[in-house]
Amino acid sequence: MSSKLFVLLFSLLALSISAQKPKGDRVLAWQVDVAENGNYADSAWPYATCVEAAHLLVSWNSIEKTANTFDYTYINEILGAMNFFYPAVGTKVELQFAPVHIGKAVPSDLQNVAFDNPQMISRGKSILDTLFRYIPNVKLQALSIGNELDAVFGINSTAYAQYKVFLDSMVPYAKQLYQNLHGETLKVGVTCTHHGLTSPATSSLCKTLYINLDYILTTYYPLNNDFTMKDPTVVYGDFKELVDEYNGWTQPIYLAECGYSTSAMCNSSEQKQADFYKEVFKAWDSLSNRIEAITIFKTTDWSSAVAEQYRIDYKLDNDTFIEYLRTLGVRTWAGNGSNKIAWEQINCELKNRNWCTTAACKLNSIPERYSSRGIKWRSSGDYLIPLSASQNSLIRLIDLNGRIIKKSENKLFTQDVPSGIYILQIQEQNELIYSQKIYLN
Repeated sequence: MSSKLFVLLFSLLALSISAQKPKGDRVLAWQVDVAENGNYADSAWPYATCVEAAHLLVSWNSIEKTANTFDYTYINEILGAMNFFYPAVGTKVELQFAPVHIGKAVPSDLQNVAFDNPQMISRGKSILDTLFRYIPNVKLQALSIGNELDAVFGINSTAYAQYKVFLDSMVPYAKQLYQNLHGETLKVGVTCTHHGLTSPATSSLCKTLYINLDYILTTYYPLNNDFTMKDPTVVYGDFKELVDEYNGWTQPIYLAECGYSTSAMCNSSEQKQADFYKEVFKAWDSLSNRIEAITIFKTTDWSSAVAEQYRIDYKLDNDTFIEYLRTLGVRTWAGNGSNKIAWEQINCELKNRNWCTTAACKLNSIPERYSSRGIKWRSSGDYLIPLSASQNSLIRLIDLNGRIIKKSENKLFTQDVPSGIYILQIQEQNELIYSQKIYLN
């Protein structure tokens, strides 16, 4: 019986080789979240490969609940940890300080006060005093004052105008506080969504906020209206649309959040997420003269409990939306967490661009016991066995849409698999050690 394994065509790396641009002045940030074990330093932070800044969001009402009533548990546990950890590991913070996040995130007594009201501005400066008092050692890559404002303000031009007055007082005040602490200039901005910056209904409104700021900060998730994911091939067009919208502006673009779900409910998969990040780096290479920084959102999936809380926070009872949020990580949540294909893909993209010395491309490299003679397979036409693999190796056959067609330990039966091109992977001890495209005939 002739072998069903016709030929190993090429590795995933070979498919992606093009004009990959070295790092240059680009900045890579990560949103870092813990897995189920709760260990940030050992099983979360080490997976933020080549990290130069950590993305953190602090809403105003997390610190101050009502007038002069502060949450000191939050201050000590979150701000205190921030002030200790990031200086210790020599990493800057990209801080989203949010008077606006999901809704109006101010103390309860200010909920009905307009942002251009002198009382709001005075209290805003006071909360900045408090914030910087508790993080005096933290160096900031950027400070954003407000998150995804267009999602809250919509097309309400008055809301944007009032917030602009607020920003015009807050921005120089924050810069002066930081200058006093560090003797350096702080880069300050505000964040709207990619849709908000490029949609005809809101783009001009968002632009009124960005005048005289240091960054054009945005969030990017290629979503359809039903919270399913668009195909990863849209990335370059979306990035180019944003760059063209701000043609002639001198401020660099900063993608403060950039992510892609893996949930099947969102018409996605691990492979699609990996393809997304491959497209992100490819587009970034082409547009690096305008896009200075990107934050990968995020290291680790949220737990179901955390995701369900967003159903309440967003007041949106939609299971697909919750699954989209829950599965944005490039690692899983359970136990110590395990790497998704996208985590490996990101490492390959970084390695291929010599981004940092810690990036290692395991998707496209074969361990020494394979590479000494090339990987060999035993095949009867009905099954595949990787020679020299350790016992309990997990073999996976994945189609080009990211669906796992077959998986088994040590021996993969293929007699019922249609002819075509697939991705063949070997995983040992929860680590992906081999991935190649194959043609089954």
